[in-house]
Amino acid sequence: MLQRRRMTISGTVQGVGFRPFVYNLAVRLGITGHVANTSEGVLVEVQGKPAVLSLFLEMILTGHPLLAHPKIMTNNPVKVILEENDFVIQHSQTGSDKKALITPDATVCEECLQELNDPTDRRYRYPFINCTHCGPRFTIISDVPYDRPNTTMRPFQMCDKCQGEYDNPADRRFHAQPNACSVCGPHLWLTDTNGKQIETTDPVKMAIDWLEQGNIVAIKGLGGFHLAVRADSDQAVGALRERKYRKAKSFAVMVRDIDAAMKLARVDPVARELLLSVGRPVVLCPGVDNEVLSDLVAPTSRYVGIMLPYTPLHVLLMAGNYPALVMTSGNNSDEPIECSNEGALEKLGAIADGYLMHNRDIYTSCDDSVVKTFQQAPQMIRRARGFVPAALGIDRKSQGDILAVGAELKNTVTFVKGPQAFVSQHIGDLGNATTYESFLRTVEKLGALTGARPRIIACDMHPSMLSTRFAQSYEGVRLIKVQHHHAHIAAVMGEYNLPGPVVGIVADGVGYGTDQTVWGCEAMAVWPERFERKGYLQQIPMPGGDAASRQPWRMAVSYLVDAYGLEKGVALGCELLKHIDPKQIEAVGMMIGRGVNSPLTSSLGRLFDGVSALLGVCMENSYEAQGAIELENRVDLDETLAYPIEIAEREKCKVILLPPVIDALVKDINAGIPAGKIAGRFHNFIIGALEQMALSIADELSTDCVALSGGVFQNDLILSRMTQALKNKGLLPYFSRKLPVNDGGISYGQAVVADAIAAKTAI
Repeated sequence: MLQRRRMTISGTVQGVGFRPFVYNLAVRLGITGHVANTSEGVLVEVQGKPAVLSLFLEMILTGHPLLAHPKIMTNNPVKVILEENDFVIQHSQTGSDKKALITPDATVCEECLQELNDPTDRRYRYPFINCTHCGPRFTIISDVPYDRPNTTMRPFQMCDKCQGEYDNPADRRFHAQPNACSVCGPHLWLTDTNGKQIETTDPVKMAIDWLEQGNIVAIKGLGGFHLAVRADSDQAVGALRERKYRKAKSFAVMVRDIDAAMKLARVDPVARELLLSVGRPVVLCPGVDNEVLSDLVAPTSRYVGIMLPYTPLHVLLMAGNYPALVMTSGNNSDEPIECSNEGALEKLGAIADGYLMHNRDIYTSCDDSVVKTFQQAPQMIRRARGFVPAALGIDRKSQGDILAVGAELKNTVTFVKGPQAFVSQHIGDLGNATTYESFLRTVEKLGALTGARPRIIACDMHPSMLSTRFAQSYEGVRLIKVQHHHAHIAAVMGEYNLPGPVVGIVADGVGYGTDQTVWGCEAMAVWPERFERKGYLQQIPMPGGDAASRQPWRMAVSYLVDAYGLEKGVALGCELLKHIDPKQIEAVGMMIGRGVNSPLTSSLGRLFDGVSALLGVCMENSYEAQGAIELENRVDLDETLAYPIEIAEREKCKVILLPPVIDALVKDINAGIPAGKIAGRFHNFIIGALEQMALSIADELSTDCVALSGGVFQNDLILSRMTQALKNKGLLPYFSRKLPVNDGGISYGQAVVADAIAAKTAI
């Protein structure tokens, strides 16, 4: 007896070879019917004997392609069609309600690599080779369903051979939307810095020649341009630093294979798996002494950011006579990655010596993702290419779509549609005009792809943030403002589905507080829809405002003045901060004394800056958190002592006092205690103070859940020792892994809070 069933399948099922898989499975089992892409995912109608249909369903869920993640949403009986004799792939069906998940870009697969390196194959050395198992997805798609007309491959009409593969259900390229070859597809060319095309029959070979000679080459890749130089040349890497105005922040490097990676760093099993994964992120690994990399690649870090080739073009370029390439984002500092040929010529002309370009447009720019291993599991640092726009779950309490627009720094945006949250790729710091333009484009593009129609828009409480101003101008929706640190903790709660209350410990640089001061080290009782501030780091003036975050020595003066008074504090500053003009120190002291442009802050990031300056480690941050990073690198891991922890009660809040710490630290400096031991004692103080705060609030709330968030928790030493200390006291520490603990997770946290508030206040 025949049965017929209609299934709607959602999840990641477009652009991953899912329809060909369904087709071939149905043909193999002798099932009739059809399959089609829709705006919601994939529609399947199958007809056959009940036992065979059950097997079909089981194999869909267990035997699907690697990149697919199907979810059976409906499976209903329908009327049998007796005259049906075969199974077909129908044309895509469009609709207004978009639910299909867009697939992240995927590294070139092994089958395509074999063809790329096979002189007898018609795609030999073709830099845009791909199939249904690999290649561009998110960066080229403009709309769903994922069909060629909705991608930047639309201008390229397939030749007869490519069309034959595309139409053949038995072929690996059956309905592979970016399918192409050298006859009909995109191509490469070289230009000089003026945009003049250079005549050559082999642009890749000439680009390799340039790189071997130590030139800086701007290379158009998958999600934008990279600036590349050979990583073993001090001269080449130094030139890149000078031209890009990047004094000390580490560069990522690309190596040929995993064996090459293991010569540069300690690659643990989790890091190895990440390096070889389809997302191919940059993986931060502890560096080892080697004669391969220039010391200028990562001059201030213990880590090396390593990635493997993830496009056919990268594979070809890595055949050059160099052990590794610096591959850093093709942009000017603080600007978004360039993704158009015209933009690269305009913006990168003062950096690059030449360009390797192609004519496959990038619809959505996307930086490389950055991940590290922490406690034998991945931890996200920057979420972008290879991971976005894969959806995160969100336990919904309200109805309606949500847009959350994130923070000012490390901005991302999040669209919530149904039980899924789509967190955008890393956008950057919105204070830059071109980055803000990228923010606007991302809101438009991701909103269009997800089909979200926001009824709520969530933003930060800070009135001056550009994302907040954007949210306030958004018409026809409910505006919900979310305190910065509440969003930090809510992001952790959302990732682990914690109902609350939880203890929230947030340690970061800057967040606008409900008292209109700058917060940055907060102990909180947190529910999804609300929070209570229970404790904080003693507030200290930030002389010069934002200038104090760029020049750590200013904060050093502020902590000295707070501990010893104005006259003695300034005198000690002149004595200890030997590389700073005493007149500048005196001027900063006057600012503090008069309260001029010196807003109060409880920021732990600024405390790290001040201590770093006092130890002579970092006087000026050339990149965010440089002082804190370099201070962590100096820690003597064997140091067990800690600076004194004194906590006072002020207006029903516990306050971690700083004068005792600064006084003990200064005495150690004057006693000639090594900087590594002082840094260790300071770190131990921070861990102990935060632990005491967490224990007190956990007891008050009768909870064992402690959520940790904020950029300071990217410090491995603090996060590892803090989590262990909490476990030793019977508490359960949680921190984000799928999203960054820094402000890159704020938009998701805002969405969690907005959803909870909307549910509580629904009429």
